Amino acid sequence: MAHIRVVRIEEELGNYARLVNEVLEEFFPRSPDEGYYRRVAGLSYGEVDVYSLNEVVAKPAWDLLDRGGKRWRPALGLIVYEALGGRADEVVKLLVIPELIHNGTLIVDDVEDASDVRRGKPCIHKIYGEDVAINVGNTLYYLPVAAVLSRVNLPAEFQRALLKLYVEEMLKLSLGQALDIAWHRGLSSEVSEAQYMLMCDLKTGSLARMAVRIACLAAGVGGPLEEKLSRFASSIAVAFQIQDDLLNLIGDEALYGKEIGGDLKEGKRTLIVIHALRTLPREKSDRIRSVLGVKSADRKMIFEAIELIKESGAVEYSKSVARRLVEDAWSAVEAELSPSRAKELLRQLAEYLIVRSR
Repeated sequence: MAHIRVVRIEEELGNYARLVNEVLEEFFPRSPDEGYYRRVAGLSYGEVDVYSLNEVVAKPAWDLLDRGGKRWRPALGLIVYEALGGRADEVVKLLVIPELIHNGTLIVDDVEDASDVRRGKPCIHKIYGEDVAINVGNTLYYLPVAAVLSRVNLPAEFQRALLKLYVEEMLKLSLGQALDIAWHRGLSSEVSEAQYMLMCDLKTGSLARMAVRIACLAAGVGGPLEEKLSRFASSIAVAFQIQDDLLNLIGDEALYGKEIGGDLKEGKRTLIVIHALRTLPREKSDRIRSVLGVKSADRKMIFEAIELIKESGAVEYSKSVARRLVEDAWSAVEAELSPSRAKELLRQLAEYLIVRSR
């Protein structure tokens, strides 16, 4: 992907991110008042300690939200909606749902992985404590749905469809996370490539699918076209995860915002690791296994494992898998969409997700 096209899609994503950020504050204020908490929680009784709620919910949540993030999941939904003939401002309020949920998952993931850094700063649990982090992460799973339903006048049938797709994708997300946890705890000695791909489809694909399914619901699109667009979202999300796994091993730490090699210390079974373990001689693959999940592994051990992974050809292989996912995903939806600026942006976004450096 040419440099000028990368710059352009990053600029476009920035425009969508600004639109999303404006709406985020509408549905989740930085310092919610009592009326907000009562409205979103359907709370009509008792005395609300607003100060405490803001200290352990709004403050840590906005600490992470203010660190940036690409906002590519809601952007994907907005672009799909535009490609289906709508305007981004018509549906952006609904797309705060997957974005706030995503940030909740990051907070909880960092606790589960005992991570230290997120978006270039200490993880939320390192600043506010694990109890606060777990609770605020979980709160962000539900709050945006309640906030949207309390502020946006949606037909009853639309609400039912929205809640159904929300529950389906949240369950898939949790199942994907369960697999990831099981594997880095060593509960499965060997993880296949096909198992990894499904885990990513569940864990990383769910919120991208949620964004696209919301866009299709708002556009009145169902049936085969919705299915194809949902599969497109799943495929580019898996490709995004493969690129993220690559950046964790060979990226620029200053740009990436997390410790290089952190996935190895956490014991994560990524496509890169799976391919290396499958193809390297036993002696070398065992050296990689000796690092997986070892929190005390020093940088020398980590970088030795990374060099063995590179030697296996896993980097090139993973890049080729990600590229094929994007190409196949695009070919499945290209003929379904009329020529438009949004259609071109959709293609560029899919390509960008596998060449980005952060």
